[in-house]
Amino acid sequence: MVRRRFPVGVQDFEKIIKDGFVYVDKTEYIYDLANNYGNAIFLSRPRRFGKSLLCSTLRHYFQGHKDLFKGLAIEKLEKNWTEYPVFHFDMSRCKNDDPKYVSISLNSILKDFEDKYGLSGENASFGLRLEKLILTAHERTGNRAVLIFDEYDSPVLNVINDPEKMDAIRSIYNSFYGPVKSMGDHLRFVLLTGITKFSQMSIFSTINNLANISMLKKWEGLCGITAEELQRDFKDDIARLAENYNLAPDEMLQRLRDRYDGYHFGPGMVDVYNPFSIVNTFANEVLDDYWFASATPSALIKILDKYSFKLTDIENTQMSSRIFDQPFDNMGSAIAILYQSGYLTIKDYDFDYDLYTLGIPNREVYSGLYSTLMPLYLDKSDVKNDSFINVMMKAIIGDDIDAALTAVQSYLSSLPYDLSNKTERDFETILKVLFDCVGIKTDTEVRNARGRCDVVMKNRNTIYVLELKISTTATVDDALAQIDEKNYLIPYWDDPRRKVKVGVTVDPETRTIKEWKKVHSL
Repeated sequence: MVRRRFPVGVQDFEKIIKDGFVYVDKTEYIYDLANNYGNAIFLSRPRRFGKSLLCSTLRHYFQGHKDLFKGLAIEKLEKNWTEYPVFHFDMSRCKNDDPKYVSISLNSILKDFEDKYGLSGENASFGLRLEKLILTAHERTGNRAVLIFDEYDSPVLNVINDPEKMDAIRSIYNSFYGPVKSMGDHLRFVLLTGITKFSQMSIFSTINNLANISMLKKWEGLCGITAEELQRDFKDDIARLAENYNLAPDEMLQRLRDRYDGYHFGPGMVDVYNPFSIVNTFANEVLDDYWFASATPSALIKILDKYSFKLTDIENTQMSSRIFDQPFDNMGSAIAILYQSGYLTIKDYDFDYDLYTLGIPNREVYSGLYSTLMPLYLDKSDVKNDSFINVMMKAIIGDDIDAALTAVQSYLSSLPYDLSNKTERDFETILKVLFDCVGIKTDTEVRNARGRCDVVMKNRNTIYVLELKISTTATVDDALAQIDEKNYLIPYWDDPRRKVKVGVTVDPETRTIKEWKKVHSL
């Protein structure tokens, strides 16, 4: 099998084609989007999900670079390769939390285009300068202009906790993006990509002619790698990776599915793999958490802090489509932004009630998200957290609940006294974070007909049902008795995995596990 070149870090369509990198053909989407849908489009997708490559491909298409598209689907669809004047704005160049720097960067981008057309933007607003560029391009070429704004909201997420800076950036945006609406007669096509929707920044009235395709079934596979594309275009690569891991190809496909699949961007529930992780996996021939590790999720931490995020909100949350349009100022939950950022995805959709059920898409996000949340709930020492995770991983791989709880006991004993974990609910949350961060599916406050089980942990072979007692007098036997009395195991009888009951007592003074006792259920 010939080893192929994978475009790690390459987002330019021309470079991918000319240098022989692997390209998943999205040009049928490109043609349809450019000719059969509308002329002002907005698309939201998570970071590193192919938005920049989409923008680059559209730029080369509208510039009439026919030779780049040989052998691709669009070659049979496009009969007239017209060259349009294209203004491609990479707004990630404006990524900064200082509005003055955003203005300086935007000025530099506009000046590059003005120099090309011999224009001067001195003493004019950003919107007037863009308007002049559009008019000049149309007059000189005879063809209407194309506007592409990639990562339009890059500066926004950095100031989500700073209303003053947010207002300043809104003011810049209101000026700059105005021509998108007012200059329609001079525009052939407009595309904006980003994570957040324009309406969430309270400036949607400025460009309310945008058609939002982010959650439409037809465009769910526009970015990323669909399950169909993975099996069609990467068959040999899967086989090579499987050989490296001494697995059958079907087994490797399942591992890829568990780790990188699970994204759904609309009610059509089209399975989409994370393209950044897939490309890096095949390039390096190693399974790893590439997407989550590709950038420190500082914006995520700001979001969780701003909206007082709770772990109980993260799985199986239901929300209507209108929640995705709420402005930041009025948003009472981080759920919509977590979805748009790729940390949550659509798990189900109820057409009758327009209700989306959201959850974590896959193992990569699951482990990465909880590792990120760990310092928020526990100690901020990365060294301590990494050491704990390594010990826990060995215990979990060995299916050794005693070793795992010993590690938790030691970890909690070392935490600063001023942390506020004092209630039973606090300890349930802490246990969820600790076990989730090493990949163990953990639920808290699990309801049945007789009551609520404190903690249920599930791994490949075993289901652990834990009952906590925070008291100086309660015993582990009291906790085990409650598991039996409330029939906490009944919901899992049909599950083939073994079932283990675990009674745990926590000392309210030292705020760590005092003792535990496990009983294997027959």
